[in-house]
Amino acid sequence: MRNTGWFFLSFIFLGPAFVSAQNSAPVTVRIGYQPTSSAILLGKSKGFYEKAFAPLNAVVEYDLFLSGPLIIEAAAGQRVDLMGVGNMPPLIGKSGGVDLKIIAKAAFNPATNAVLVKPHSPIGSVQDLKGKRVAVQVGSSVHYFLQQVLEASGLELKDVQLVNLPGPDPGPALESGSVDAIVLWMPYRTQLEQAGKARVLVDSSNVPGNLSFYMTRGAFGQANPQLVEAFLTATKESNDYLRKHHREALKLLSANSQFPEKVMAESLRGYDWSMTVGDGDIAAMGDIKKFLLKNGILRHDFKIEDLFDRRYLAQAHLQ
Repeated sequence: MRNTGWFFLSFIFLGPAFVSAQNSAPVTVRIGYQPTSSAILLGKSKGFYEKAFAPLNAVVEYDLFLSGPLIIEAAAGQRVDLMGVGNMPPLIGKSGGVDLKIIAKAAFNPATNAVLVKPHSPIGSVQDLKGKRVAVQVGSSVHYFLQQVLEASGLELKDVQLVNLPGPDPGPALESGSVDAIVLWMPYRTQLEQAGKARVLVDSSNVPGNLSFYMTRGAFGQANPQLVEAFLTATKESNDYLRKHHREALKLLSANSQFPEKVMAESLRGYDWSMTVGDGDIAAMGDIKKFLLKNGILRHDFKIEDLFDRRYLAQAHLQ
């Protein structure tokens, strides 16, 4: 009798919406991440996302991908809802008709991308790459980075032999000698360096437009704004933990990734912890879009502003 009475009073004072929420099946939120997504990896290890979603009757499902283009492909098939990616995949996805919105900036080492050669390679400068076989994942952030460093040295993409290899595959290709140089991001490239298998020719320390983002499928965000805000809040908690508990965070990241602590430590250097997307970031993405259009990589043009939605950060009080 007591339980029946409680239910009756709850219905009167809290309303039918409360009872419905209590009885409804939880929503599954699918987060797409990469081995390089340090904040998401840590949040997964510490249960920050579960904690943020629980009051909203939502549970988390994590999906690991080896690169950003694969995450965008999953978003196109509505297999992920929230994700962490580099600068080029969102543009290619949006141009291809995938419903995407950039919602925040992701922290990462500014030197994350690098052109690598074998330790004793005769290649000593970017100019020496002319006519050489260079492995890069076409459509990823390192693709644009390669174009930038070539252009700075008076070369173009057509001056090298591009070999399209996904995710971490360029590493074994360099070791086997099937390519002369590779372009990779941290921590993949750090692992090769520390193992003595590669030497950095140039990195992205001083290259503009070197950005990484968090995104949502547009329809998911529109239908579930509170879940998007909870994701951002949990990610902010991960960032804070990474800054304040560095040693413990490294242990957790190493235990939940394929990389040793010393590799992850290098990847975390020089992080910009701000999640705010500024006007300059949008303009930089516009410049990358122009490059992609010029090289025939984008299917269709679009307004760069249509790729961004900064309201979620503001509503979560993080901007």
